[in-house]
Amino acid sequence: MYDLNEFCNIITSLRKERCWTQTAVAEKLGISAQSISKWECGIDYPDVTLFPMIAELFSIPIGVLFGEKSNVCVMTQENKYVKEFALCKNITVYLGNICRVEYIENNDGTCIVKAEGDPVFIRYFDAEQTGDELIVQIKNPSGSAILWEPYDREGYTNENIVHIYLGEKGVNYTNINYLDLQANFSQNEQTGNYEVNTVRITNNV
Repeated sequence: MYDLNEFCNIITSLRKERCWTQTAVAEKLGISAQSISKWECGIDYPDVTLFPMIAELFSIPIGVLFGEKSNVCVMTQENKYVKEFALCKNITVYLGNICRVEYIENNDGTCIVKAEGDPVFIRYFDAEQTGDELIVQIKNPSGSAILWEPYDREGYTNENIVHIYLGEKGVNYTNINYLDLQANFSQNEQTGNYEVNTVRITNNV
């Protein structure tokens, strides 16, 4: 039986293996970049007629998209992510894992996204700019579109943290929490920066 929750991890791995952006994949398939973003977050899936096109695009047997693990190569990366972007007016952050996101008003004309965390957190972390919007995906490694589940952090014990340097004043940023996590937005008293802390909701029985 096909596990839809696994597709988001498969498509992310295939794309990153080829160093393609979400926009590049979208253009090749003739769809919007937002569609690719939703696939990789696990909050939407392709129409069934797109699967043959996706398999042809990545030059893989279609069975790989349906969970044939032996043909899927998961990328290994270091515990850090750094990427510079052009100035943008809007930033949208999809919160799908436990972490701290800090927005830094550096006002030097440089928009930078830095992330540090466990290998799995970094492996499924992504940021991409489309026009004047920057989309940052803090992806849920389990692939669920509803529930966050504990995962193997591969020995990493520090917190997962993301720093977003806005580059100028007047940038709008939105946090979208699509799982059963609790996102607390506040201003850091020491730095003056705004941050969102994402934690797991625990129910006391």
